[in-house]
Amino acid sequence: MNNGTLAVIGAGCWGTALAALESCNFSRVNIFTKEADACEEIVRFHTNESYLDDFTIPRNVLPTTSLEHALDGASIVVVAVPSHAVREVARNIKSISAEGLPIVLATKGLEANTGLLSLEVWRQEVGYSARRGPRDAMVLSGPNLAREISRGLPAVSVLAGQDQGLVRRTVRKLSQPLLSLVSFHDPLGVQASGALKNVYAIGCGMARGLGWGDNVTAALIWRGLEETAFFAEAMGGDPAVITTPAGLGDFIATCISPLSRNHDLGRSIAGTGKVNEGIRGVREGTQTAQEALRRSRSLGLKLDLLEAVWSVMVGADQPKAVLEAACRASSGDAGPAIGRGRAGRAEYLGAPRGYWPGMGVAAE
Repeated sequence: MNNGTLAVIGAGCWGTALAALESCNFSRVNIFTKEADACEEIVRFHTNESYLDDFTIPRNVLPTTSLEHALDGASIVVVAVPSHAVREVARNIKSISAEGLPIVLATKGLEANTGLLSLEVWRQEVGYSARRGPRDAMVLSGPNLAREISRGLPAVSVLAGQDQGLVRRTVRKLSQPLLSLVSFHDPLGVQASGALKNVYAIGCGMARGLGWGDNVTAALIWRGLEETAFFAEAMGGDPAVITTPAGLGDFIATCISPLSRNHDLGRSIAGTGKVNEGIRGVREGTQTAQEALRRSRSLGLKLDLLEAVWSVMVGADQPKAVLEAACRASSGDAGPAIGRGRAGRAEYLGAPRGYWPGMGVAAE
């Protein structure tokens, strides 16, 4: 398929894998990086060993350190930079690109100090308004572990946007046998889910490192999804996002895979596993945890599991706090957290007293 030129902004693990994946859909893929060494390596050897070792980048993926050159002739722009770089990229793209150029945000996380999702940062910089929906960025998210994709393994992800016509056209252009895309109407909810799952993956890594078992991991995932639904709804998103590949699907992959950077970080925090040096890239969960906590509190939410993971990360509590937050009884029924409203629904009853058998954890 020849869809012209695709621009991928960011040559980290995910950006490199995505550019390579889309090389069969476009005659040319321009990939932008600030790193001159990485640019030269891709040009000379068609590799990016700092992020994806033992991986050959297709020859029609062309690197550049010039954002203007990367955007030249592009019919779609995919932004795959860390969340802390989104504001700068948004400003720069706005200043040199045509107004109607379709933008896809493949970035997850919350901006430091503001607690804004990447989509909110983008909207702030480009002057988004509801009446100009087609100018709004689309969001790509889902269970897409870059190392699996780079090995030729298939994945399903979500492409979300307010302009459903544009979303459907973009799905057709970006989909291919190894990447099936599902359209969704709520990019804000998708971003909320994509950010928070990194935090809960840290908690699941702790559980794995401490040998708490698959039942606890499943409880962590369920509780994390419930809290994510509250968070998404409080921000004006659709809590039903947790039922999509960008919700449940992304949670499962990130929370249980040894390839997950944040799962790996959780194991390290638990003190029973070393940080896997083979897993490189930015651990969005560390920054996201702090900002999500601030944002949730400002929205009037009390998300016990989110609070517990953060308290363990900063050394204010022991890992048992995560276990208790995941396994304690809920204050309501165990049905889906969709459409309930947020007042008081994210608070839980106190943890049962006693002893967690086989885990060496006392519930005090």
